[in-house]
Amino acid sequence: QKLFQGLGRDTATELSQCLTSDKLKTFRAFFASPTQAHLTTKSFAPILFADSQKEFPSLSQLLDAFYQDKAERDRVNQQASELIHRVENELEKNRKKLKKQEQELVATENAEEFRQKGELLTTFLHQVPNNQDQVELDNYYTSEKITIVLDKALTPNQNAQRYFKKYQKLKEAVKHLTGLIEETKETIQYLESVETALSQANLTEITEIREELIQTGFIRRRQREKIQKRKKPEKYLATDGKTIILVGRNNLQNDELTFKMAKKEELWFHAKDIPGSHVVITGNLQPSDEVKTDAAELAAYFSKARLSNLVQVDMIEVKKLNKPTGGKPGFVTYTGQKTLRVTPDEAKIKSMKM
Repeated sequence: QKLFQGLGRDTATELSQCLTSDKLKTFRAFFASPTQAHLTTKSFAPILFADSQKEFPSLSQLLDAFYQDKAERDRVNQQASELIHRVENELEKNRKKLKKQEQELVATENAEEFRQKGELLTTFLHQVPNNQDQVELDNYYTSEKITIVLDKALTPNQNAQRYFKKYQKLKEAVKHLTGLIEETKETIQYLESVETALSQANLTEITEIREELIQTGFIRRRQREKIQKRKKPEKYLATDGKTIILVGRNNLQNDELTFKMAKKEELWFHAKDIPGSHVVITGNLQPSDEVKTDAAELAAYFSKARLSNLVQVDMIEVKKLNKPTGGKPGFVTYTGQKTLRVTPDEAKIKSMKM
């Protein structure tokens, strides 16, 4: 995420709680309380924020809940570790490749200089001597003198053609490198989306992500490993109590939802410029602002910006989406979108799940 704006959610929540409570009591309690930290598997905070504590009737129930959650996390981590390691390695490799390609592109910036030297040698051919390693000519591009290096083994005309060939070679290299850079950027974007999906996946979703990575060629299928049957996108019930919102939980589901299941006139949502799920409001071609907000919050929650306080989410009709030829799963391009700003609420998202 490249854009930062306002306060983080934790800070904003704590400030709100402090401002609406007994200020003197809160002030005194701060100094009377021991130093505590609110720790989670994903992040930590230096204090216990309001509404972040969960209470249990007994120590036994607390331990049951803790170890049940821990066992689930351990199983997920065990299943995901191989995939996470592979994705991280592929990301590192492609980022290095992109850096090298961009450096090679910078090196082609003198292509125009070769063309100009070829033009000058051709124009002033009668002034170019044979068997010399350089010549000084009037440069009508800059109105100054220019010294052009020559190959003594070539005629003046051959030297001019040599510069034109260098120009053409670099010009073709620019076109080739530009295509490679776009391809590498798309691969990085795809791998980042897989990385985000893995960070939010349960056991079933990890199995589907593995199948996705097999189909895209990043990992090999094990011997006797069966092709996994693909699950459908998840269903959520909007707060109007009747509108269904679908969410793709991996890139294969995203493609199926956007290009096979969704109708052209339906609204599509995606967190702006960051990896995340495709979200579609189904069966309601004129959803209320409230339903649009629900869908935007789902797109924000199932994105890399899940923990952000304010997330920008693009909204656009499905018919305006484009899938580039040969594009990676989940990759789309579009223009003409509207952008909403929402704050994802985990409790609300869970209550909407069908």
